[in-house]
Amino acid sequence: MESRTSQNTDLDVDVQLREKIIHEANVQFEKKFQFQSLPPKTPLPPLETLYQSPPYAVAALQEQKQRLNEVKNRLNDFEISDWHQHTRRRSSLLPILNELRYRIRAEFVTQAFAKLYECVSAYDLINTELQKVYSVHLCEAPGAFVTGLNHYIRLNCAPRTQWKWFACTLNPYYEGNCPGNMIPDDRFILHTLDSWCFGADGTGDIMVRENRNAIIRRRQRFPSVHLVTADGSIDCLNVPEEQEERVAKLHLAETVLALNLLSPGQHFVLKMFTLFEHSSVSLLFLLNHCFDELHVFKPCTSKPGNSEVYIVAKYYRQPEGIDQYLDKIYSNLQNNSHAMFDRTMVSDTFLEQLRTCTINFVQWQTDVIESNIRFYRTNDPLEDHRLSIFKQTIMEMFFERYHITPIRSNERIVHGVKVSDGPNINQKESRGTFNERVQLAAAADANLAERLHSLRDRLDYLTLTRQLFQHEASLNDSPLRGGPANGFTVHRELAFVIGKSIERVKSSKFALITCIRLLNDTIDLCRTVINDGKMVSSTNDPITVAGNTITIAINSYPSITDIAHHEKELFRTIVRTLFQLIQQNCITSPLEHRSVGEGPIELTVENWLPLTQVSVSLLYLLKLYVFEEVEELSPTRLTFRGLRKSGVTNLVVIHDAVLKAYTAASNAPGASKSVLAIVPIASLLDGGFHYAMLNYNSSLCLIYCARLLEELKLNIV
Repeated sequence: MESRTSQNTDLDVDVQLREKIIHEANVQFEKKFQFQSLPPKTPLPPLETLYQSPPYAVAALQEQKQRLNEVKNRLNDFEISDWHQHTRRRSSLLPILNELRYRIRAEFVTQAFAKLYECVSAYDLINTELQKVYSVHLCEAPGAFVTGLNHYIRLNCAPRTQWKWFACTLNPYYEGNCPGNMIPDDRFILHTLDSWCFGADGTGDIMVRENRNAIIRRRQRFPSVHLVTADGSIDCLNVPEEQEERVAKLHLAETVLALNLLSPGQHFVLKMFTLFEHSSVSLLFLLNHCFDELHVFKPCTSKPGNSEVYIVAKYYRQPEGIDQYLDKIYSNLQNNSHAMFDRTMVSDTFLEQLRTCTINFVQWQTDVIESNIRFYRTNDPLEDHRLSIFKQTIMEMFFERYHITPIRSNERIVHGVKVSDGPNINQKESRGTFNERVQLAAAADANLAERLHSLRDRLDYLTLTRQLFQHEASLNDSPLRGGPANGFTVHRELAFVIGKSIERVKSSKFALITCIRLLNDTIDLCRTVINDGKMVSSTNDPITVAGNTITIAINSYPSITDIAHHEKELFRTIVRTLFQLIQQNCITSPLEHRSVGEGPIELTVENWLPLTQVSVSLLYLLKLYVFEEVEELSPTRLTFRGLRKSGVTNLVVIHDAVLKAYTAASNAPGASKSVLAIVPIASLLDGGFHYAMLNYNSSLCLIYCARLLEELKLNIV
């Protein structure tokens, strides 16, 4: 009898637990808020009132900000990688993504794929009756919003529905882009380059007017645009309390551009974070005037402990005078001294709605953070059991709500390649607690000896832990698609890109970002020491020639303040030296009738650090079309050997074409331009050559750092 009673009690407890879990799971799908719609044809506030008043704070919103930060501050001493592992373990996201990847076998599944699918499904953002659908995706890297939308369209629209899209993002191939502002994952982008617009200057920066105009021109290829998405963000890991202010200008630029692109009656999805500051108040107030419906939504596949939300704006009104409005707002993107709207222009009714909205989202977020803290580094079998049921319940609800099933392989965007299997090099990684990272950042402002010590520690760490890629990869590896072996000529290889001149390499597809960042920090310290008069700046030419050897002086590298100019000079030096070597060997055009390898010409380049597409393109062309091979004699020396039959002719073609491109760049309109690429990026990332380039450059970056730090040690200590 007692046993039966005990079983009944356990059953009741289990039923109660499951009911509670189902309720909690339902909440994850209902983190929503809708603003009251304004009456139709409500006019925009007068244009002349924009940016006339100083920034302001709304007390009720600041209270919520303080409440959230008090909970977030409890995380400051948690080791970040350990904390992320803990929250991932507790998150219900992974089972959903695994289902999408392995059962649904969707294309290029990331968290963004699932979030976009939720937004579109929950708010019916695609009219499934349309025969043709057009969409534009801003700040889109790595591209999973696109693959998510494709999956939705293929499942929910008619089989013959035509869909066209294009996207823009900070260009992962532009070496002047800061990695903290950019997602370097190009696995999908590389296969869909024709559908990406990086603007007039090649950076992809939508806060540059000529890029904005280029995107608007690209949109004119579409008769209409039914959906614009904007998923931009900036890395604020070390300043989480400033996230909203730091991304405010980007969100405003995304919104202005979206309203320039969107057709009347259509929809806009914008990622935002907290909504406490005047910048967010103004942006939401503007959207409330521009759309029939304005929603704030946190998808269940958005990390529940962060501040990310999606603004879903439906049925664009295109109010009268909007074009002048948008132009004035865009002209004031960098205006930090004025708020977009005066506080008196924003109704109390709207602010009260926003207060209610922030209360709800802060409560949902702090509940998750506090729960994660409660179970951090604890062993609780009951909680593990509850969590297991919760994850399964969420996953089942997700697929029941959104009816996601597989699509046919020929309905994917990229055919014949599993995009997610490609290499994702230079993924973001963080170590240490928040307070430790703050201390590390403070090292940049420390005295010279402390900065030197910090850099040497980082060098030691990278020397021991640096990742090598495909050990067997060689710079001589033939490309899978291009090159003479595949019937290509040098003319066919050339494909110039002109854009904003690169003054400093901040990222590269041809070296680890951690190594580049260390090199730049080392160069900064060198320049500081030189400016303080404690070290003499090298006055020697960074590029010197002795016989058949070209040397780049490492100790002169800090004096190079314009990488684009340095590359142009190096190109000229290499070509000039080769022509001199050819002339000295009495080789002229008839050489093409001689046997391969008969000429003794070799060219050695020492300390060449080819981090940009221009430099790697030059190396690629030299080893494929001028010489038979390139040998890595040492970690700092490359030697080109065996002049090809057509080597002289090809060298002339390369020389003339590159100089012509540089002339075109110098005459290009707008800001200062230069040559950004000589051959297509796909050719440079093709096969083992790319991995060999990565290994060579990353190693040489550390050698540069070691030599510069040794010189600094002599002058500082």
